Amino acid sequence: MVSQTALLYKLALTIWLTVCAFTCFSQNLGSISGFISNNRSPVEFANIYLTIVTDSTKIIAATSSDSTGHFIIQNLPDGNYLLNIRLLGTRPKRLPVGVMPSMRDVNLNEIQVEADAVLLEGIQITELRNIIQKTEDGFVVNTADNITQIGGTASDLLKNLPGIIVSGDGEILLRGKTPLTLINGRTSGISGIDRSARLDQLPAGIIERIEIINNPSAKYDADAEGGIINIVLKANDVAGTNGAFAVGAGLAERYRLNASMLLNHKANNWNFGIAYDNWYTTRTRSVRGDRLNFDLPEEYFLTQRRFDERLILYQNAKANIDYTQDENSRLNFEALWAFPGEDNNETLQNYFETSENQPTGRNRRHSNEIRRSHALELSVNYVKQYRGHDHSLHVNLSNTFGNDQENTDITTDMLDEQDIALSNSLQRTHTYQKTNLTNFSVDYKKSLSLKGTVEAGYKAILRYLNADFGRENQINNEFIIDPVNTNIFAFSEQIHAVYSQYNGWTGTKEQAKLKYSVGLRAERVWNNGKNETKTDQFTNKYFNFFPSANIAYYTTRENHFRISYSRRINRPGLGQLNPFTDITDSLNQRAGNPNLKPELVNIFELGYYVGARTTSVSISGFYRARTNAILAYTVLDTNGVAFTQPLNFGDANTYGIEIISNVQVMPSWSIDLSLSGYEFNIEDHGAVADLETRQINWYSKLTNNVTLSTKAKLQVVGSYTSPTTIPQGESVAVYYVDLGFQQKILKDRGRLGVSITDIFDTQKYGFITSDYNFHFSRIFKLDTRAIMFTFGYTFGSAFKEALMENRFKNE
Repeated sequence: MVSQTALLYKLALTIWLTVCAFTCFSQNLGSISGFISNNRSPVEFANIYLTIVTDSTKIIAATSSDSTGHFIIQNLPDGNYLLNIRLLGTRPKRLPVGVMPSMRDVNLNEIQVEADAVLLEGIQITELRNIIQKTEDGFVVNTADNITQIGGTASDLLKNLPGIIVSGDGEILLRGKTPLTLINGRTSGISGIDRSARLDQLPAGIIERIEIINNPSAKYDADAEGGIINIVLKANDVAGTNGAFAVGAGLAERYRLNASMLLNHKANNWNFGIAYDNWYTTRTRSVRGDRLNFDLPEEYFLTQRRFDERLILYQNAKANIDYTQDENSRLNFEALWAFPGEDNNETLQNYFETSENQPTGRNRRHSNEIRRSHALELSVNYVKQYRGHDHSLHVNLSNTFGNDQENTDITTDMLDEQDIALSNSLQRTHTYQKTNLTNFSVDYKKSLSLKGTVEAGYKAILRYLNADFGRENQINNEFIIDPVNTNIFAFSEQIHAVYSQYNGWTGTKEQAKLKYSVGLRAERVWNNGKNETKTDQFTNKYFNFFPSANIAYYTTRENHFRISYSRRINRPGLGQLNPFTDITDSLNQRAGNPNLKPELVNIFELGYYVGARTTSVSISGFYRARTNAILAYTVLDTNGVAFTQPLNFGDANTYGIEIISNVQVMPSWSIDLSLSGYEFNIEDHGAVADLETRQINWYSKLTNNVTLSTKAKLQVVGSYTSPTTIPQGESVAVYYVDLGFQQKILKDRGRLGVSITDIFDTQKYGFITSDYNFHFSRIFKLDTRAIMFTFGYTFGSAFKEALMENRFKNE
């Protein structure tokens, strides 16, 4: 097998030769920029488009002015144009402008527009922009409009999106399954190299939009059983020097602070950008655990009360260099750096009683956990647009280096009936992990005719993990290594995939009556894991085909039916395979299972979308049939320790429906409503005896968006998630209400924001499980009720409102 270093060298060389071959065909292009004002005040969101002098109906390019009134139109060949300016409430304006060899970058400076008294009469507030925008693949959410999560994290943003559940431990679920998470369209290691990304380490302030793809086609990774969430980070490529900064402070049980900064400079063909943000806070959490141990008469009742105080410091930085050779080719270099740090002080008290409620023992377990991590991701991205319709090449290479260190000191005190320590024991554990994640992809697209395009590509994903686990017990004032629970686990994986997909339509692509696609993806996987003592080792090699197909029938441009099918896979994550046991709670231990097999799933979906001027509704019905379903299972040992690990069950089927709607109640008030429900069935065939579960789960979100004035807006979000099926029971219901307010100030260059999360302090997480020998209830309560104040300011010509706007691209 070719070494990873040699493969990286070959991939980098391939990219360099590709870039050199394509960038030699350049041409000189120009730009037109300016500043639109009314009585010396900036005019934002004016519609600006170019036509040629000889045909005023043919639009060459278009844009809009930003919140400072500035605009720019780039990549223009030499010629004579007409610049058209349109905005409700102003008189239309048209200016002749020419791009010539002697002046290719034309700055029109200030352009005055005049108010139209007739149009303005009776107009007070313009209509709101929808937060949730429907696309052909799913939907897109503009995070700038989600003002209830100002100063939060990516997980906070996601929990208010339709169809998504965020659990108490940060797990993301889309239609009940973990989705594949991408950052800037690629599998990123910046939030961890495992398949379940740690999005609570990614501040919301650096995110521009979130794209959801519910049933991906063959061009996407097959490991996307739960769909795809693509997080697009903020960027800017407008000429000149531009920037923005924001600071925030708030209070929950403890304080919360955050700050972010973005700076960008573009001149000619080059664009440079840097960004930095942090999130600094102390979070608290209380846990109530109550367990009945039916076969342990002396420990029949176990009562656990836990309190955590976690100091959190997350820092992220981003730098990018873009080179645009001409309008058809672009080269991008990007570096992302993440430095999450956590100090967790946790106190857990355990009380034991007999079945007659007679005390038999109690202890207190205190752990002090210190964690520091570094992750650096470097990527190069090349895009070539060929002449002709739908003809492009996209090459991407990225590599993430990670280093994670966690040290924990544990003190266990045996207590008397007054909770006074009688004796104690000391332990300390460590987890040191080094990780590497490499991605390389080539995607090619070409129009075969005016009625269809073909897409093809190759992708490689290489993962590597080296984890050093250690446990020591203090004996006679000396720490002695526990050999049973000390080891080194090494894991490596290679995934190589090729795909081909045909997209066709009837009529024109823009106004098609019928759109359809059919694709096939083939993936080959090698992975292996072993520990230093070779007591746990495994090797997997498998090859799979993943077909996909979908058809969309358009009754009108805004209304369409859609039916789709895809075959997907859910490979076990590193945390699910890692065999080492977490003993932070010695009575409730967790470990991975190196013998897990991947899930295979067939997904069917039928959808209908209808759009009108004031209302839009998207209705989707879906069905998923899974084999080798991976679910967590708990066994209570005779020593009173509950041990949880993932297992392969037999078949698991899901039937569901999802409704997403937007209603423009009035020009200043809109409502977004999402409702999802599904029946989840587990039918075990040998993994665990006599396990069958059937339950209906549902969740809903209601978002009210109110424009109070042209400079102020209010948002109220309510969410409810019903109890959700798990193998031995169900999770508890989760519900909350969030509120946000934002006001423009300082001639619209500044923003003042206030957000209150979980206003009524109702947000809890937990589960209730049972088996033949136990019944267990565990409820988590975090300090979710918080108030946050933020201030943001933009400077230069173009860190604009449009920077946050959704461009409706899922590529």
